[in-house]
Amino acid sequence: MRRDPLMHDMLMSIPKQTDNEAVQGWIERRRKETGGLFRVIASAETGAAVGFIQIGEVHHHNRIAHGGLAVSHHIQGKGLGRAAMSMIVQLGREELGLRKLMAEIRDDNFASIKLHLAAGYRIIGTMEQHFVDTKGDAHNVLLLERIL
Repeated sequence: MRRDPLMHDMLMSIPKQTDNEAVQGWIERRRKETGGLFRVIASAETGAAVGFIQIGEVHHHNRIAHGGLAVSHHIQGKGLGRAAMSMIVQLGREELGLRKLMAEIRDDNFASIKLHLAAGYRIIGTMEQHFVDTKGDAHNVLLLERIL
């Protein structure tokens, strides 16, 4: 997943390197982020990584953070995203003691927008031409929030 440029454009993340060492370093940085969390989603059948959830950019005084998830294209539409979103909300509330989760989603990422809205998020604004993808195209980004 870390090597999929289309996924990264949708996740609004452009890694500089995607070799094994760089991917492992990225995972370790996510896991060690102060106050946040990172979990790899593995296939029950094969044990292979098929996605991840993360909570970062934690503001400790206000107990607010950004949550996010990614699921491999080949397993989308099977309910894993809903389960992952539920886990983000639960862990944010119970493990991190958050009171609000935020999300930033490209306005053309319809599956993610639908998933977040179904999980109780609401759209609170649009950041125009906020993310420039690997081709140089600028995209609007929706800002969403969910009170926990």
